[in-house]
Amino acid sequence: MSGRRAAPLALVGATVAVSASAILIQEAQSDAATVVWLRMALAAGLLAPWALPQLRRRTVGGTRRDALLVALAGVLLALHFLTWTASLMDTSVAASVLLVSLHPLIVAPLGARLHGDAIGTPVLAGIALALCGTAVTCAAGFRSGGRALTGDLLALAGAVALAGYLLIGRARRHRGGVAGYSAAAYAIVSVAAVGVAAAQGGLHAPSIRTLVACFGLAAICTVGGHTVFNWTLRRLPASTVSLSFLGEAPLAALLAFLILGQHVTTPTLIGGALILSGLAVTLRAAPVTPAE
Repeated sequence: MSGRRAAPLALVGATVAVSASAILIQEAQSDAATVVWLRMALAAGLLAPWALPQLRRRTVGGTRRDALLVALAGVLLALHFLTWTASLMDTSVAASVLLVSLHPLIVAPLGARLHGDAIGTPVLAGIALALCGTAVTCAAGFRSGGRALTGDLLALAGAVALAGYLLIGRARRHRGGVAGYSAAAYAIVSVAAVGVAAAQGGLHAPSIRTLVACFGLAAICTVGGHTVFNWTLRRLPASTVSLSFLGEAPLAALLAFLILGQHVTTPTLIGGALILSGLAVTLRAAPVTPAE
């Protein structure tokens, strides 16, 4: 299959894969820091057979600049997970999801300026559709006052961190070693989450239930989702990959309905349709760059 067809299909598959994360996180029944460090450690371990040879050949981190980029990518991904998780303690889920979903507005102009990604009118229209869909989905769940501003700022920090992580992945599009790059980033996230758990006094051995759920998170959502996102960054504009993250929410709602029997509200249906329509418009219009 040609890269022109494979990259968009891979992006759709990765979006479906990460949409299972909400269900698996619920099934883990553990604190956020434990779920993050265990999930990422398992993902790095699953990638090890492919990552270690790439690291030994210096395909990843072979130059000082590349080593710094890989380290920074891991730090930014850790900041994304930790700040967004922390935001949920202070603000509403709706506000947190909406604000953390603003990363395409950061990625699109910076991707064009830094990497020469073509951002045409159809791509911008797709981003606008998806963000409108996110706003519709979240509209009923806002609250203000108290510590909401702190949570809102943390969610925005999560958006900025994810944008930076995606832009770094796009910057490495001319280098190989997707498995090594991903595994190194995941290992940094795991170490950071262990540090947070220890600082909070919550570092503990996971239960069997948590271990099984986190293995699913690692295999399906991280290796099958986030690692594939990193692969598509070699071929698609960062703005397109960034936008695909917004497809997680409506697909997660659909899976929750099918698997858990959870009720799907009308705003979720309308917002989900807008988000997926925006992603479809963007995928049809996004140029595919051959990997080098």
